Amino acid sequence: MFQMNIFRVVAAAFLVLMSAAFGNTDDSDGESFQRYSLVPVLGYTEETEFQIGAMALFFLKPDFDGGKVPEIGLTAYGSTREQLQLVLEPYFYFFHDQVTLWSLIKYQDWIASYFGRGNDPDIDKFVNYDRKKLQLGTRVESRIGLPQSLKYGVEIHVEHSDIDFEESETIKTPDTHSGWRNGAGYLFGFDTRDNTNWTRHGFLMEWKQLFYSDRLGDYTFDTESLDLRGYTETPLQTSLALGFLWMRSGGDVPFDMLAGPDGICRFRGVESLYFGDNQAVILQAEVRRALFWRFGSHVFLEGGKSGDHFSELMRNNWHKSIGAGALLALNLKENLYARADFSWVDFDHLGLSFYVRQAF
Repeated sequence: MFQMNIFRVVAAAFLVLMSAAFGNTDDSDGESFQRYSLVPVLGYTEETEFQIGAMALFFLKPDFDGGKVPEIGLTAYGSTREQLQLVLEPYFYFFHDQVTLWSLIKYQDWIASYFGRGNDPDIDKFVNYDRKKLQLGTRVESRIGLPQSLKYGVEIHVEHSDIDFEESETIKTPDTHSGWRNGAGYLFGFDTRDNTNWTRHGFLMEWKQLFYSDRLGDYTFDTESLDLRGYTETPLQTSLALGFLWMRSGGDVPFDMLAGPDGICRFRGVESLYFGDNQAVILQAEVRRALFWRFGSHVFLEGGKSGDHFSELMRNNWHKSIGAGALLALNLKENLYARADFSWVDFDHLGLSFYVRQAF
């Protein structure tokens, strides 16, 4: 993920290689089942210089015919700027898919940029910081005891961060909030999506709240989000996805956990929290289409803004992004795709991001 000012940079080169190896197909029961998928990724950006990594997904057979397929994801990548990230991410399903368990173990030693706080950053003014982070997370969602369209759940977040800022005369650096950020929370949702990997019809409404306490870690704050998504099939074998996300944070919030874009799923093509504050709202629209073999594509339009409080959020100007992306199926049967997204942010600078699964 990177950004660059097209008026400042005369030339930039991008090399993106996405390939996949599929194997170990088990057909002992008369029906083929894909056991794993491997995806090497090679790229070059101004931010990371040469970037190289690999992604592996391991699939387990479901408990019953037509059930959701458990998976374990492992990602490792680094760059010639001595940046490194390791991620282990399992998904499991229990009680006839009535309970979903998601877990995350993540280590990151990554150089990122801080553009200041608020809705109007200057892309040419920033200060770099080095963040070493170890994060563990678990979320359990259940539909037991409720109609199938309703769900509830709990989430636990455990994180230790060590952040160092470079010297800067143009950007006022915030408190690093290095140390433990530990919290827990809940979620409630209304979910009628037909598939969570590539949804073609359905609706999602989800409210989530997390509470962090200095009794569990070093800081006390809270975060809330309201996530609305709608999906429908459209002509020419395409599907339309619409998204709305409102976020709020309050208390002694670390600068890197403020409300704002993540740059990969919500408002693609910018660094995380390129514009961030106590509140943020993001709107998204995307048209997706499968093409041939394991390839697909999509085009999207996104808008977002942040503010200290709700009235300021409403007054602030929108950031805009238009773009297109390429999709590569890692598991066709499960509609699981990897994607590379190119975006034009505020009609001023370009962005590129990689991710597994759809953006929203």
